[in-house]
Amino acid sequence: MSWLNVKHAMDLSPWIRIPLMWPEPGLEDVEEAQTPEAWARYFAEGLWEDFASEKPEPGEVDLLTNILLMYAIRAPAAFPDFEVFLHLPHPREIPLPVYVDLVEIEEGEDRATALRELTHADASYTVERPIVEDFDSPHLGTGLRVLRYYQDEESNEVHVGLRYAWRYEKGTEAADVLIILADPDAGRILRAIDDVDEFARTVRISADTEADDWNPSQN
Repeated sequence: MSWLNVKHAMDLSPWIRIPLMWPEPGLEDVEEAQTPEAWARYFAEGLWEDFASEKPEPGEVDLLTNILLMYAIRAPAAFPDFEVFLHLPHPREIPLPVYVDLVEIEEGEDRATALRELTHADASYTVERPIVEDFDSPHLGTGLRVLRYYQDEESNEVHVGLRYAWRYEKGTEAADVLIILADPDAGRILRAIDDVDEFARTVRISADTEADDWNPSQN
């Protein structure tokens, strides 16, 4: 069975990947991959170094470290086993988690129905009709991108959700690819959408033997 491999271009800014376990398998000798605390500190310092024209105020590196640590611990629990990436274009912004995974195809379910269900294209709970668009990927072909506004049951706030889905079929292998993100701040989603589109087009399926090792020092 193939597995989802999100390629990491060296210049794939502004994205940070959260490891799904600690230490990161295969990176037991890399200090930044040992614990969430070490990972958060490494990226907080690195992000501020990337913005050399802006000097952090006292305490801002520690603040970002704590924010990243919170996401490293809490974000993976929202969609267990999904790969988690944080969109963070500036160290003073709040990270936006993006989740990516394969979804097993139910027997007899056709592609069009599956993709609409995965993206909630026909959801009845939305406050207005979802915006459904075809979305082309150089690796996965044509899928769906769906933007929807819905009322959160716990907070009663209107949240914005964005989902992408494709059907992957090769030989005897088949699976659906799903990307999920949501936020109560519509502006945050809309400001990020070009970056998310670009990120979504890097997603591909590859065999285990083609897997790329992830190295924090390369991000």
